[in-house]
Amino acid sequence: MTGYLVMLASLTTGIFFFSGKITGLIIKTYSAFILLGFSVIILADMELYRHWQFRIDATPLFFLMSPREAMASLETKQLVFFISGVLIIFASSYYCFNIFVHKIKPKKTHWLNVLLFLLIAATNIIPIRGGFGLASMNPGKVYFSHQVFYNHAALNVGWNFLHSVLKSESMNRKYPEYIQDETAKQVFENIMAENGDAINVLNNSRPNIVMIILEGFTSKVVEPLGGLNDITPGLNSLAEEGLLFTQFYASGDRSNKGLIAILSGFPAQSSQSVIKSVSKVSKLPSITRHLRADGYHSTFYYGGDIDFSNIRAYLYQSGFQNIISQNDFPGSLKKSKWGVHDEYVFERLSTDLDTTSSPFFRVIFTLSSHEPFDIPCEPRFPGNTKNERFLSSIAYTDFCLADFFQKVRTKPIYDNTLFIILADHGHRLPDNTPYYEPLKFAVPMLWLGGALKTKGIIDRTGSQTDLAKTLLARLNLETEEFRFSQDLIASSSNPFTYYAFNDGFGFLTSDDVFIWDHVSRTPIQACINDSTSIKAFSFFNIYQQYFLGL
Repeated sequence: MTGYLVMLASLTTGIFFFSGKITGLIIKTYSAFILLGFSVIILADMELYRHWQFRIDATPLFFLMSPREAMASLETKQLVFFISGVLIIFASSYYCFNIFVHKIKPKKTHWLNVLLFLLIAATNIIPIRGGFGLASMNPGKVYFSHQVFYNHAALNVGWNFLHSVLKSESMNRKYPEYIQDETAKQVFENIMAENGDAINVLNNSRPNIVMIILEGFTSKVVEPLGGLNDITPGLNSLAEEGLLFTQFYASGDRSNKGLIAILSGFPAQSSQSVIKSVSKVSKLPSITRHLRADGYHSTFYYGGDIDFSNIRAYLYQSGFQNIISQNDFPGSLKKSKWGVHDEYVFERLSTDLDTTSSPFFRVIFTLSSHEPFDIPCEPRFPGNTKNERFLSSIAYTDFCLADFFQKVRTKPIYDNTLFIILADHGHRLPDNTPYYEPLKFAVPMLWLGGALKTKGIIDRTGSQTDLAKTLLARLNLETEEFRFSQDLIASSSNPFTYYAFNDGFGFLTSDDVFIWDHVSRTPIQACINDSTSIKAFSFFNIYQQYFLGL
């Protein structure tokens, strides 16, 4: 926040260097405006937090579009308190400004000082961005606790408001409602309905759970899913030991969307990911919270910058008690552009499993197969094309995965542990699959381990959002919160998958495909059966209403 304020002040001082009097007047007016703005934001935040339980963001601006209704919700004494409080804070802070700051009168300066002030303004890009790391400044930078209130207290309220305003347009973008609301509700309830009892695939209802989220592992490289031969021999071999979901898709095209879909059972957005909105994401359900309430201890492992894309904030809010990231590894292991390579993170997880008490929930998120595909070993494919480097990085992570299972099979915890392997999203590589094609979103999901008693294939169409209900139902835990999740092991007459890409979405059934472009408002790929488009628009309408209402 200081970076923004100093940048503007430095630019003003540099531009109006020719007159100290004009510069002083502008700086004084600018400071008064800033102090008044902060006074309003601080007082509004104090009152609104009691009701909303999140720091003030762009939300009040939407209510101000209907000022009469907004004012009607205020009592007279609240309004008087608010105005009085703003005036007191503003007057006292402006008094301090005049006494301690503005007494230093700016004078007409040499032209070389202009360059100095412009340089100061330019260098404030660094604090505004949050440093030189991969992760730019976001609310998660200051999150440090699994107690949400403590994290909220750490936020700079002025910065949080500004950040939210700048992001709110794309976050709250509303697409047309393509079908009548009543029809949408009826169709949505029908396609989400489940019939019959699910198969019990676990030995008991309280196993340990280890979830392995593989960066960019598209089905196009997994042989049992119809992919290329011998790219992932480790995963191919593991697929023979467990329960393989063969018609499984990512909900979105980015890691931040994939994490939300996997851990909260919530579909991806066509524009910004909901993970960027602290207020919205705090209202989402969470697999982790449900497991924690049942006595599970949870830890998330990631070899990269956990502040990237606001991941830290989401993980704490979703209930993780412990987070292991690149800062928990020796500096000598940070050999990748993204952080610590997969072999070392898998090794850390394997070691921790020796001393972990049951029941536990462990999630590891790999990174070595992320662009630019740098790996700490000789590439399996010696060429330097993107395809070859991508395949080499996939092969490396697959080797790390196989090595991890070779070690973990010897541990006592293996017999009562369910391992879930899936990807955060698909990939355009190899072969540069178009961004809207279902094949780009096709990813593996495999269940295995000593806690699994059923092996084979599940060929029901589903996505990452369905993991929540599928897993929690096996554990006899509540699943009602996960409104957009289906149980992939329960029988259903309406299996489907919804996925989102920029300004569009795809909707798949077992025998049909519908791909829609929001911009042109025409299908990229029309469906065979008209009922498929009705289902697609119904799901989208209900989902969009829910998202905008968070």
